[in-house]
Amino acid sequence: MNLFAVTGNPILHSKSPNIFNTVFQKDNIDAAYFRLAADDAEEAIHLLKSLSLKGMNVTAPYKADVMPYLDEIDPEAEKINAVNTIVNINGKLKGYNTDHIGVTESFKDNGIQLKNKKCIIIGAGGAGRAAVYGLHKAGAEVMIIDIAEDVAKKVAGEFNCTAKPYHDLEDCVRTSDIIVYAVDAATVKVLKEEWLNPEQVIYDVNYKPSFLTELAKEKGCKMVTGAEMLINQAMPGFKYYMGYDADKQIMWNGFNTGISNKKKNTIALIGFMGTGKTSVGKALAQMIDYQFIDLDVEIEKKSGMRISDIFKIKGETGFRKIEQEVLKQVISKTKVILSCGGGAVINPDHRQILKENAIVVWLYNSVVTSVTRGNDGTRPLLNVEKPIEAAEKLFNSRIGFYADTADLLVNTENKSIEKIAEKIYAENNKTFGSKG
Repeated sequence: MNLFAVTGNPILHSKSPNIFNTVFQKDNIDAAYFRLAADDAEEAIHLLKSLSLKGMNVTAPYKADVMPYLDEIDPEAEKINAVNTIVNINGKLKGYNTDHIGVTESFKDNGIQLKNKKCIIIGAGGAGRAAVYGLHKAGAEVMIIDIAEDVAKKVAGEFNCTAKPYHDLEDCVRTSDIIVYAVDAATVKVLKEEWLNPEQVIYDVNYKPSFLTELAKEKGCKMVTGAEMLINQAMPGFKYYMGYDADKQIMWNGFNTGISNKKKNTIALIGFMGTGKTSVGKALAQMIDYQFIDLDVEIEKKSGMRISDIFKIKGETGFRKIEQEVLKQVISKTKVILSCGGGAVINPDHRQILKENAIVVWLYNSVVTSVTRGNDGTRPLLNVEKPIEAAEKLFNSRIGFYADTADLLVNTENKSIEKIAEKIYAENNKTFGSKG
């Protein structure tokens, strides 16, 4: 199975896994795409290599930070100074930027010609740079404005366009054909209704509905959304990964699924042995006042036997049957942190139950660390002469199942239990806006 991921901070909100996995399923491709929560760009690249990912998408704030860790960078990404697509070619990492394509193709999809159009780009960060590059390349007359005027001037100098002082914002908006909002529309609201007219186009790089949506509707402006950009930047990214063009409508189908808010009241922790599922689960449950349930403990209660004895008497098949019965019982509860056994994802029915009923977090560390932490003599599958070799073989047989099931991967290597729990809480909170 080929593995892909998207990284950033935060990242649980990302729609990219839904987009890519929908295409993989439609085209019967043996691949899985998940979210990777990294503390910084260095950790993201380390995990890419450690997991042998075939590709990784990058979002804020790591698009520039990952560049020093790559073996080769496409000239357009070098010019924009941002990478949003990394391809692993036999161990060599090459970075691309497809954001500028996402911008220009979104206008094309809406029948909007860019040549000689007067465009004001509000925001000189990474999204703004990509928009400047794409629009300038398409022949538009580009102006850029930012509250940090020195940054706007720097970007304008690099791309041979015009920087405007921030006090000219109103005039720039009033006199532009296209307004590109390349700042966070949820927190930065600098556009005013009286500056707009029905002939203008508003382009919001953010794909969540914002005040701009209502503003455009009230003024009769044409609205181009960040959702369109997300799909249009994913199209060339998919081709870099897979070598052929994806069906755009299938990508839209994936975008419209997303993470269901109904799942947020249960968090299931999966992963190989020794990754800290029980310790992290208990700490997280205490942090957010949820009930902690250890699936293996519940199995032992139901069967009246230790896990090792169930394996001896009933074999792995018998154990998995009991595991499924117990999983169905506990997953129906709300406000639960559920710690699953290392092999809970082997059965496809188990994976589906988890995906449909919980936010699934994959805790990951190296196999060597797992064996060091977890080989206490109670692991029936590791009671062999060479446990590390056995563990590597076992992990490699399961990695695709973890990737297929997980909403989010969190690295536990060399991190405290509290820090890991806080990371999971922060991702969940930033996505759903509450503890629950």
